[in-house]
Parts: sequence; C-alpha cells; structure tokens
Amino acid sequence: MALLRLDGEGAIIDTNETFRGWLGDAGRDLEGTRLSALLSVGGRIYWETHLAPLLHMQGRVEEIALELRAGGRPRPVLLSAELHAGEGRTGDGGLVVDVVLFEARERSRFEGELVAARAVAERSEASVRTLLSTTTALSRAAGVEGVCAALARAAVGEFWAEAASVWLLDDAGTPVLRAQLGQDGPAGPPSARLLATVRARSGAPGAPGTSPAEAAEAEVLVAPDGRVLVPLRGTDTLHGVLVLVPRARAGDDVLNRGALAATGQQGGVALDRAVLHEQSVSVAHELQRAMLTDQLPQPERARVSTDYRPAERSLEVGGDWYDAFWVDDTTLALAVGDVVGHGLRSATAMGQLRTAVRSCAESGVGPAGVLARVDRYVQRHGVGFGSTLVYAELDVTTGRLVHACAGHLPPLLTRPDGGAEFQWDGRGAPLGVHTVPVAAPRTGAGVVELRPGDVLWLYTDGMVEQRGRSLHTGLEVFARAAAGTPGTAADDALVPSLLGGHLNQDDDACVLRLAWDAPA
Repeated sequence: MALLRLDGEGAIIDTNETFRGWLGDAGRDLEGTRLSALLSVGGRIYWETHLAPLLHMQGRVEEIALELRAGGRPRPVLLSAELHAGEGRTGDGGLVVDVVLFEARERSRFEGELVAARAVAERSEASVRTLLSTTTALSRAAGVEGVCAALARAAVGEFWAEAASVWLLDDAGTPVLRAQLGQDGPAGPPSARLLATVRARSGAPGAPGTSPAEAAEAEVLVAPDGRVLVPLRGTDTLHGVLVLVPRARAGDDVLNRGALAATGQQGGVALDRAVLHEQSVSVAHELQRAMLTDQLPQPERARVSTDYRPAERSLEVGGDWYDAFWVDDTTLALAVGDVVGHGLRSATAMGQLRTAVRSCAESGVGPAGVLARVDRYVQRHGVGFGSTLVYAELDVTTGRLVHACAGHLPPLLTRPDGGAEFQWDGRGAPLGVHTVPVAAPRTGAGVVELRPGDVLWLYTDGMVEQRGRSLHTGLEVFARAAAGTPGTAADDALVPSLLGGHLNQDDDACVLRLAWDAPA
C-alpha cells in the first residue's frame, strides 16, 4: 500500500517508498505537489468538487476509486483518508490528511469477472426458467395439435419471437403447417434445401471435443431470410421444425440458441409420445365404435338416429354407449349407458353391460325388470359398478313407450309445437348401488304415449355438463336445442348441432334420437 501525508490544502508533505516507486521518476521532489495533480482529469475534478469538501465535513472517506495518471501508465487505486490536527507547518490551520492508497488493478479484474459471471448466471437462470415453463406446457399438452400449439406459444411467449410456426413432415416428407402464432404468421413452409440442411445437422455427431449441448446448439439453423429453424427430433425420426421470426427492434436480446435447441429436443420427445398415444387411442376408439350398434333397427313408424363423440382433451377411451334392438316383433328396445371412468377397463365394462342388457331383455319382462336383472349381473360379476343406464321399450304398433333409469339422466320428450318435457318417472339408483337388499326388484317405470311428430332423446352427461355452469342450466340448454331442431340434424352431427359446436372436451358425449311418426 502507498502512504501519503497531505496538508489541509491537499499538498503532499511526505510519502512512503511504495508510492514513490509507483511514480518512478515522477516520484522525486513531490513535496508541495497537490495529490489532485497526479490524478486523471476526472479524478482531479472529483477530488476538488466532492472528496475534499466531504473530507473536511466528516473527517474521513473510505475506499474511493480513483486513477493515478503519473508514472507512465494509469494505475487504478482505492483511496482512504482521514483528516486530523497536525504538528508544525501544515497549512490550512494546522490540519493534516493521512492517505492510504491500495492498488485496485486486481480488484477491478475480480469485479469485472464477478460481473461477467453474474451475467452468465442470470442468462443460465433465465434459460432454466424458460425450459421449465416450456417442458411443463409440453407435458400438459394433449395430442399432436396440443404439442404443436405449446411449442408456438413457447416461441412467442418465452423466447420473445415476433412470430412462430410449427411444420410437421407428412409421410412424403412434405412440411405441413400444424400451428402458428404471431401477427406476421408464417412466411411459407421451409424450402426443401433448408429441410435437407436441418436433416443433415439433426442428430449428426459433433466435432471432437464438442459437448452434447454444443452439438445440439449447432443444429439450430438461421435461414437467409433471418428465420430460425429448430429441429423437432424424436428418438428415431425428425418430426419437423419449429420456425421463429426473431424480433428486430433495437435492444431486443439475441435468441438463446442453446435453450432453443433444448426446447426442440423436448418438443421432439413430446411429439413421440403424442403420436404413439394418438395411434393407441385411435385403435381403442375404433374398437369401441365396433362394439356399438352399427345397423340400427328402423321401424316403419319411427326413425332412430345416434351420434357419439369421444372426449377431446383426455384422448382416452370412454364408457358411453348406446344400443337399439328388437325384443320381439312389435317391441323395440332403446338403451343409453355411461360406465364410470375412462380407459380400457371402462370400455371393456361397457361391452359387457351392453351384452348383459340384450341378454336380460325378454318379452314381458319390461324396463324395470330388465334393469333389475342387469343390477344382479353387476353385483354378481363386479362389472360396471356405479354405472348409469336408461332403458326404454317402444310398442311400434301404438307408440306406447315404457322407460326406466338406473341413476341416469331423464329422457327428454320434445313436441312438434316446440315443447320439451323431461321424463322423471321410473328412476332408481345406479347399477350395483343399493340401500335395500339386492333381492328387492326395481318396479318403477315411466310411461309415455307418443304422438306423431314427437321425438324422444336419450343422452349421456357429456351433452349437458360443462365447466362453469350448473347441471340444471345444462339441462335447460339441451332441452331448448333439442326442441329447436328436432329432426334436421344429420345422424353423424347430432352432438355438435345440439351443443352449438361447443363440445365437452373433458367427457364423452352420446345421444340417441327416436322420431315417432305414427299414422293418424
């Protein structure tokens, strides 16, 4: 450290050898020289306008960063000084200033390195937050469309891209737009040349000594038009690319290519999972539809229509089902059921209950008797416990309809004049659920005499239950929709026509419609 003693006016009285060595030849004959004259221009101004007055006001200053300009090269120092009374001729009323100077070159380097390390840490923390948010969104996405939408949102929301689009490759290797976000939208699909470059880079081994992260970052391609292409590479295939249009405004950060590469890898894995899941669900849905009645009976005096839509959000096989069959030459059976839960177990239980209903339906037994038999089947075999079922039998010669419900929503009857009535008779507990001995038969049933133009609706809860509204409101909305368009919707469009296109994404929806038109 360098030691100096100044008089009250800032002139040097004495120095130690260290200070003189710092200044070299300029360190000779320093007595009477003002310390401010040895500082840089800025330091000299700072000393005269701030430090000297502050020192006289409070008597002490500590670790003030200055720069010595004497001695041939700039020397950053930290100055600490203390003002006190001196002996002999010191000027300015006998005051002296003892000064200690620490060379700050190493400290400045350390502080610079600390600032740089802090900046790296902040960028790394931001990348981790971005990847965590993106990975969470991808893990919650359902299906290929959901994954593509999550990638586009991440590009715009997390990486601050001006616009983003996701292009997946079809079987022929042609890019197909699956999601886009941003005001500008996509500027056309990536060219075949760019895609070939992406394929060549994707999954290629890096140069010797290259880390996996650096190799992945090298896969991110910047096109001549400025767009950034991020490969979406799965385990065994390149699914496509995420295309970003970077922001070009002043002050915008450069896109983090490392985080983008990691996002592309996560997106590829998510697409692997989504494709496999959709393939499995497609097979399961086809199996489920195969178990439903394909060719519905069509009496001369009635028209039977059905529609079934699986849940969109869960992408799981559900337990909703319908059926229509002849009990005898003049009795048509109608059934709609809902097995608790989703998945293969529910689909299997649905098939078993459908078969059980057909087996239990016999001439003269009636709807209440059929439900009692199915009840015993559920208790005996442990299949479909808690499931709901509505079962009705129509005499096609008279239009007399008898129905019974096991915990199911009530049938709806709509009239040609626009009236709508829920049929609340013949209700009982869900299948297998009892508060009385199992042997007690179900005896309740409702009876309706159909008139020409009447329409009977059997349905599941996916038709009336929506998040954010009560079941009562859902039933009213369904009744108004059914009464408004009783016979205009096509057979395969009953569900969307009744729900106004707003399908319940969390549950299956199933409806069976019987339009009665007996002769006068």
